Amino acid sequence: MKPYLYCPVCGKSLEKGFIDGRDRMFCTSCAWIHYVNPLPVAVAYTLNRSGELLLVRRGQEPALNEWALPGGFLEAGEEPHEGCLRELLEETSLQGEIDGLIGVYHREVEMYGSLLVVAYRVTVADDSITINHELFEAGFYPHDMRPEVRIPLHRTIITDASSPVVTSPGREE
Repeated sequence: MKPYLYCPVCGKSLEKGFIDGRDRMFCTSCAWIHYVNPLPVAVAYTLNRSGELLLVRRGQEPALNEWALPGGFLEAGEEPHEGCLRELLEETSLQGEIDGLIGVYHREVEMYGSLLVVAYRVTVADDSITINHELFEAGFYPHDMRPEVRIPLHRTIITDASSPVVTSPGREE
């Protein structure tokens, strides 16, 4: 992400300073501080009734042409679980149900900067897929026939999904 050069409040040039224990850009005129916050993302580890995992082959950067789990950016005012199910529906036309939280992850990526990724376990009753413009293909795969997922975070989520579902901090099912 490109850094701010000018204050979005008053339009003056920003300066660099050490604020709250970090180097940050700030406005000397109105005291606005640019806090670089992570972008929220939701990812769906989606299983059908046969226990097969949904994998999608990305049709856009980042990770163009790579196999991945469906997911995307949360929208303003959207709960993470809602965004997870919306992204699943938009990308594959599948309506799912959240079974539990797999984990929350932080990643730094060149294209977007800092990401906060929330991964959910999702099940679908109907596995009839219609992909949108963001994908080249999608399908449900049994464990021994899955295409290789090379995106490190998605591999981690797939591994973590075999652990017990965490429903709230400190409580496992």
